[in-house]
Amino acid sequence: MLFNILALLLSPAWAALTPTEILTKADKIRNPDASFVMKVKVTSQGDSQDHVFDVSTKGNEKTIIKTIAPTRDLGRDMLMVEQNMWAFIPNLKRAVRVSLSQKLTGEAANGDISRMRWAQDYDAKIEKEDAKAWTLFLTANKQGLTYEKVRARVEKKTFRPLDAEYLTKADKVLKNAKFESYKPIAGETRPTVIAIQDAVQTDKSTRIEIESITVKDLPDSLFSVERFSSR
Repeated sequence: MLFNILALLLSPAWAALTPTEILTKADKIRNPDASFVMKVKVTSQGDSQDHVFDVSTKGNEKTIIKTIAPTRDLGRDMLMVEQNMWAFIPNLKRAVRVSLSQKLTGEAANGDISRMRWAQDYDAKIEKEDAKAWTLFLTANKQGLTYEKVRARVEKKTFRPLDAEYLTKADKVLKNAKFESYKPIAGETRPTVIAIQDAVQTDKSTRIEIESITVKDLPDSLFSVERFSSR
């Protein structure tokens, strides 16, 4: 009995966490809780031009992506509200529906920079664990997400996401991702690079680099579908 009590007292704080609590902590490492604006550069193997975006996010379900580069794509911006997404096409002068899973550029999907939290979108279970990390298996709990399933490793000591597999509903691995280059940014040590590689054609890879994050209050009116569509 005494041994059991001592073991409980000496157990690390993360020992009794649920999968959802682990995911929530990992989400807080990836992004601030509050509304924020970030500058993202996306570089893809075989693409001679980098793509640069200003991403304004409020909560988990409101995001605007503004294209900064290349010049040919200026004005081609996107709005996400819940799982719905629209792209504004300048030459058509109107917004068209797109999906979170559609290609943004290279191996990056729209949702890879517009919807970057897991805890609210997925039901999680601990698939396995070792001394260093948990391996969590995530299953989408709503329609229209970027990926149907995710297998993610989260470091126990820091709750940092280490890497992930993005899977289809039938458990086929589509892409592999690594969360790298942890640096102090917006009040926390966060991954500033997400390296994504096609699971089959491994020569196809994309690097998402978060150049800055600024915590900023964003009004709900900024994410109005009517405002976005009538530009």
